[in-house]
Amino acid sequence: MKVHLRLDNSEDADPASRAPLGDMLSAADGVLSAALEKLARPGILPQAAEISVTLLSLEEMEEQNRLHRGLPEPTDVLSFPLWEEDGEFRPEKGMPVLPLGDIVICPDYVRKNTPTEQAFLEEMALMIAHGFLHLLAWDHDTDERRTAMEAAQETIRRALLDAAAESGKGGVEQ
Repeated sequence: MKVHLRLDNSEDADPASRAPLGDMLSAADGVLSAALEKLARPGILPQAAEISVTLLSLEEMEEQNRLHRGLPEPTDVLSFPLWEEDGEFRPEKGMPVLPLGDIVICPDYVRKNTPTEQAFLEEMALMIAHGFLHLLAWDHDTDERRTAMEAAQETIRRALLDAAAESGKGGVEQ
């Protein structure tokens, strides 16, 4: 299983928000591929999957949060899964590449809550991990599910940070 992350930037998003994420996003394909193989039921996935990651400005994220959740304020991350049905991950079979959905992140919102560049990267890794799990129909609506989701997202977050540190490439692949 191979997961490909496609990065989109809104026109209003701060271009500088992409730069520190380059190594992490470059390494995310492998990390999320391994996570998907562990988390999905065997035999339901094609050989490849795709996730769209979009970075939005505070204003754009506020609009998306208002439209989709009815909350007139920005947030850190939103996920739009394509294969969630009745709280379960049920992807369509027979597709050569399975689009998992969209993760929308507001780096400006994340940055205002992090005192250092390292803390920003750690929080962005958490946003990717959290959004990814929502694409697989994971949720935190009960104590039991929240505990399981927090453990899984921490494993993915740490793997993203470790892979980014190892790659050290610096650029963002699109």
